[in-house]
Amino acid sequence: MTDPIAQLRQAAALHQTGRLAEAEPLYAAVLTALPGHPDALHLYGVLCAQTGRHARAVELIGAAIARKSHSGAYHANLARALRAEGRLAEAAGSLRRAIALQPSADAFFSLGNILKQSGHMQEALARFRCALILHPEAPETRMNAASVLETLGRRDEALRQLRAGLACDPANPALLFNLARTEQAAGNADHAACGYRRALRTTAEGEDSAVNLGTALLEAGRPAEAVDALRRCAALAPDRAERLLALATALRQAGAVDGCLTVFQRLKALTPTDPTPWQRSAEVQEAAGRLDACVATLLEVARLSREGRFHWKTAYYHLVRIGNLLIGEGRLDRVAALLPPAVAAFRGVDAELHAWALFLQGSLATRLGEAAAAQEAFRRAEPHLPFLAHIPTGDGFARRIEALSPAADMESEAAFVLETLAPSGNGPVVVASCDSGYLERFGPLFLASLDRFSTPGQAAHLHILDPRPDTAARVRALEGRLRHVRLGWSHETSPAGLTAQARTTFYTFARFLRVPRLSRLYQAPLMVADIDACLLSDPVGFLAPLSAATPLALQHFPDNLARLYDGVGGGLVVMRPDPAVIALFDRIRRFLVSWIAERRLHYFLDQIALTAGTDDAVRRGDGPSILPIPVKGRLFLCGDGLFVQILTEKDQPGFAASVAALLDRLERTPPAPDPQLDRSMILKAIGVMV
Repeated sequence: MTDPIAQLRQAAALHQTGRLAEAEPLYAAVLTALPGHPDALHLYGVLCAQTGRHARAVELIGAAIARKSHSGAYHANLARALRAEGRLAEAAGSLRRAIALQPSADAFFSLGNILKQSGHMQEALARFRCALILHPEAPETRMNAASVLETLGRRDEALRQLRAGLACDPANPALLFNLARTEQAAGNADHAACGYRRALRTTAEGEDSAVNLGTALLEAGRPAEAVDALRRCAALAPDRAERLLALATALRQAGAVDGCLTVFQRLKALTPTDPTPWQRSAEVQEAAGRLDACVATLLEVARLSREGRFHWKTAYYHLVRIGNLLIGEGRLDRVAALLPPAVAAFRGVDAELHAWALFLQGSLATRLGEAAAAQEAFRRAEPHLPFLAHIPTGDGFARRIEALSPAADMESEAAFVLETLAPSGNGPVVVASCDSGYLERFGPLFLASLDRFSTPGQAAHLHILDPRPDTAARVRALEGRLRHVRLGWSHETSPAGLTAQARTTFYTFARFLRVPRLSRLYQAPLMVADIDACLLSDPVGFLAPLSAATPLALQHFPDNLARLYDGVGGGLVVMRPDPAVIALFDRIRRFLVSWIAERRLHYFLDQIALTAGTDDAVRRGDGPSILPIPVKGRLFLCGDGLFVQILTEKDQPGFAASVAALLDRLERTPPAPDPQLDRSMILKAIGVMV
């Protein structure tokens, strides 16, 4: 009869030498003979984790701990399997138990990594420091501690950590690379370049260092040296588009226009469906004064777009980008020189692109105060771009709202029906508006995300357009699922006589019709948001940057050449109940009502109204100061507030099922101790990458 203990020793020996396939059946045999043997359970679990079967590893090591709870190694290995399963809080708990039983640098390091991954940076830093007390020479610990310090904004301390690591291991390429990268982030481009050169001397596998050396040299104002470094990198990997792009950038800064354009030609062949090389080529050609070549590049993009290679408006987007770069440089003269040949060239290629180029010409004329020229450009483009009828020139916004008939104004105000007001809490009242279909499709997710991050007493208000007979019951059902949020609601029926397209446009701006009324009713700050979106933080955080001096936050792009329809974004607006803010939105409301009265509602009217209203307030000199809301990737950032719109994701297969599963999970589980875990869960479920 085979001795199971001898089999266990044999399995462990095989395991230790990496012969896992031979060790596994022996572990299984031991557990058949000795079902509860803790060491066999533990080692078999470790093997399962090493072969990617983490759930099974958790089961086996957990069973080992149930029989032998005083082993620090058991708890540490359980933590590794739990982390691989994404169960970070449980993994951290296992490591804390391992440390209590048997403190070690490895356990402190692993706990620090989990805390860092979970967003607990201060605690992670403390654990890394514990690990360094036990093992001060560990380069990985130094680098991870430096990474946390950099995240915390303590870059000088991060640099000290990396230098301390190099004092122990001066030829460590990873430490050299990270020190150089941190120096580069700190703006020390020359020091960074020296660091990357040192890193390159220590390893033959230094491609990242070589690329970063080139970018550091560019930042240090040494483009000729950067060209040499990046040319070598590109030669080592001629099919790496990002390297060619970096080389082209260096050549441009070095003044080698023809060489730069040659590299872009290589990029066009390498990445035929990426419009970036065409865009950058056009920028370089314009900057070099080669307007004919620039326009020819844009025409080629238009031709390829008609063939289906790029989005049909790509040439227009390239033209806008060049215009915005020039506006940023204060070179309106060069914008004025570029647009006429582009307009003329597009005329014979694509009527709609021609109209969009005319719009840009009119937009520039408006910026220059040339109202008659702007009106003429818009008149020529309007057959293809009907929304241009809504763009006011000169004092057109003021004249339109002053001409609004009292009857039309009263009719619009009478359409608003208030059902309930939510008791307002500490944060802003979160306001969203939608029709009954969007209420059913996006209301549950919007409110669930708000509820997840809010404190008790948070107020929200839904304004429902074209309610159905079951709308009241649906709102009550939504409120019944909320833990923290108190819900108010109102409704209105869309104006009679609208086409389907006009009704859709009405839905996009209806919330701005009701902002003044809701602000007066609630007497509290408002946060007005798209409903096909998610809140990713406590709404209180959105108010932090607002003040009596700056009472309004929204997306604001005053230097956008296309600003007349895209100068203000309405996806997220945060406001204090300031008289100047309410007056601004009341004038925007009247502008919108004037178009409702004419039953002329074209797409983009919501953004046009916001832009024209803020322009009018600037012209009048009585508008509120505006805090622009920045966007990082896909996240809107306002103070401590985080917000994300759901864009093309909602049309992807499986989106509804993924949201349903997310809602079920949010309802069944309490909020995570670390909000970042809930944010990651929501973003993953809706398919948004940030």
